[in-house]
Amino acid sequence: MKQVRQLDERDIQALMQLDAATNSHPWADSHWQHSLKADVCLGIDDDKGLAAFAIAMRMADEAELLLIAVRPALQGQGLGQNIFNSLVKQLYAVGAQSLFLEVRQSNRRARDFYEKAGFAETGIRPAYYPAASGSGREDALIFAMMMGTH
Repeated sequence: MKQVRQLDERDIQALMQLDAATNSHPWADSHWQHSLKADVCLGIDDDKGLAAFAIAMRMADEAELLLIAVRPALQGQGLGQNIFNSLVKQLYAVGAQSLFLEVRQSNRRARDFYEKAGFAETGIRPAYYPAASGSGREDALIFAMMMGTH
């Protein structure tokens, strides 16, 4: 299993590159600057650099998964599960009891991952995301998981 580590400002370029490779609407530099100071930010490296990351915001006894990504060439090899499990353990250790997220309704692969991880669909946010095509909006599905059961 690859070593999971805390990310910091030195990782911004690598984060932005991996985000752009996996996200139709990647975060801006300023968003990364804020998140690295305020949120739980974990990464996994390989010999080519940043291979995966997971970002979560903690609020009282809840947390929200903001982003999780694995380099496209490495997807399906367990890195996403590895970093997700590390994130959940860290959040639970600091008092988070539940974890929430929004996911594009069209992102079947991510939805399958979240369901296998123990999330349940709890609602919908109509027209939440800009459509990947650039025109229109796409619904977000809301998922939640109680972390003590993970």
